[in-house]
Amino acid sequence: MRRSRRQERKGAEDLGGKVQSGSGNTAWAKSDVRTDTELVEMKSTLAKSFTLKLNDLQKAEKYALLDGRSMVFAIDMQGSQYAVLTWDDYLALREMAG
Repeated sequence: MRRSRRQERKGAEDLGGKVQSGSGNTAWAKSDVRTDTELVEMKSTLAKSFTLKLNDLQKAEKYALLDGRSMVFAIDMQGSQYAVLTWDDYLALREMAG
């Protein structure tokens, strides 16, 4: 539990956002971190693997779209950090960078 709280605080700080109260467990504030443009679902594990389910991605994307934001699924696995986003959002990032 402490690892995930630290991950949420650090993620909010890195992104210039805020940690959702109750870690997103309320009907009106889903996901873990909220920025002006993104809703971020954060997962943390000390294991060597992490199971990412389609349903988890679809729920995160649904909540982000309903909130007018982009979905980011952040995974911290043994201290290595990764971000999963929709293909369209990835293409938009490439276009902005190019």
